[in-house]
Amino acid sequence: MDGRKKLYIIGVDSAPLWIIKDLQKQYRLSGFTKFLDEGVLMDMESTMPPMTGPSWPSIYTGFRPGAHGVPEFLKMERNYTKSVVYYDTRIKAPFWDVMAKQGYKCLVVTPAMLVKPSDEPNVDMITGFPLPAKFSSKRIRDIAGKHGFSGEPEIEKEMKSGELSLKDSASIYLGGGTKKRIAVSKELIDGGDYDLAFICFTEQDRMQHFSLNKPEWKDLVMPFYEEISDFLLWVHARAEKEGAEVMVISDHGAQPIDEKFITNGWMINNGFIKLDESIEKSMRKNGGGKIKYSMREKLLKTTLRKKVYDKLPKIGKNVVKTIVKKGLSGTSEGDYMRIHDFDFDMGKTLAFASIANCPVCTIYINDSRFDKGIVKQEEKQALKQKIREELMKVKNDKEEQIILETWDADGYYEGTNLFIAPDVFAEIRPGYIMDAFGFLKSGKLFIKPEPAKCGDHLRNGIFGILNYGNRIDYAAIARQKLYVYNVAPTVFKLFGIKHDTDPRYGPIV
Repeated sequence: MDGRKKLYIIGVDSAPLWIIKDLQKQYRLSGFTKFLDEGVLMDMESTMPPMTGPSWPSIYTGFRPGAHGVPEFLKMERNYTKSVVYYDTRIKAPFWDVMAKQGYKCLVVTPAMLVKPSDEPNVDMITGFPLPAKFSSKRIRDIAGKHGFSGEPEIEKEMKSGELSLKDSASIYLGGGTKKRIAVSKELIDGGDYDLAFICFTEQDRMQHFSLNKPEWKDLVMPFYEEISDFLLWVHARAEKEGAEVMVISDHGAQPIDEKFITNGWMINNGFIKLDESIEKSMRKNGGGKIKYSMREKLLKTTLRKKVYDKLPKIGKNVVKTIVKKGLSGTSEGDYMRIHDFDFDMGKTLAFASIANCPVCTIYINDSRFDKGIVKQEEKQALKQKIREELMKVKNDKEEQIILETWDADGYYEGTNLFIAPDVFAEIRPGYIMDAFGFLKSGKLFIKPEPAKCGDHLRNGIFGILNYGNRIDYAAIARQKLYVYNVAPTVFKLFGIKHDTDPRYGPIV
């Protein structure tokens, strides 16, 4: 031991505390339970909405989404189109870049939402989900290539289509992603003498989305936790020799999903959204334009659309949207159909839900921020309050209230100019998600989840800490209310670095 401070952070996307606590005796989880036995392992609250997109950048920076610029995976534009968002380190720097500028050597392996390697010479990096991996140097690329690692396997399309079984998908994710990432990380850590090593795992999140409400979910999901747990044991052993500190963190949790609440269907039923005349006409014909509808949905789901459309300028996206709306207007033959923002008559729509498709929905007031906004500034607050009050009255088929809470989102985003911010949040009870894309022509509001939504998020992920050097008051930590914004200040405190983070969220230790 040379007296240097060292920190290992293991990121586990979508890891909930209940999986560790409930299954610790049935599965090989001692890498996680070591935190419970000797340190602390507890809930850590995510962003709003609790999604990978905004949560990991909040962990990296110590700021809310309105400050770091990532509201979700997408952001709304004035013309009602959506743009893909990735974390831009130029807006708010991640803790590893700040450390590197002060001379610390950092290893960062597959950080979610960061798609460009760090420019700092003291940072060795492999970028992470959702794009293919990129490497900070030829040496890092060669080590990854030696183990056949190129980031999280891109098989979600085949999973959704049924081309790949869940069993085969789990095998590919585990063998091609998790295990290879571990092998690469071990070699890099052994040869790198890093002050900070941050390794982020994401494959288990994909499997949880596809399996958590299925009887066999443990067979599909728990091998990932066992592999990560074994890696944690390796990290613990190394940290003990070095007198280092170990953290395990997650951006949000996970839960099985029984039903989806069709949010925009509810908003249509309650007069907040007016459907475009062509859509209403097609519905009156009971599936009129079903061929056009089918063509539209196939087009919108293609990989080509993502690769081409997402790179178009705003005016180009608007042209595409207009062509799709006018040329491929129609509805499904059955009751269920996918509904998009361009299916709404925005000249008569007051508010709409969009983007978020998880237990927390994001609702936008159609005001002057949008090209066809009709809600005046003086009307906005009353409209938000009405939406919130009416949502709290929603009941399921068993006459149970299903909305836990609603919020005015202004206080959360604090007037950000980095994106058009949602105006209302609403959180649904466990076992449900708020769906922003589906619509039932019958007017019903509940539907069983599709394959990719068999599991979804929870507001709380995990935070664990174990220090093999200085003593820590773990009981005091366990009494705190922790947020993802607390992580970066904690890292800076450990290394004695003064750096701006949100002053409301201080270091955990």
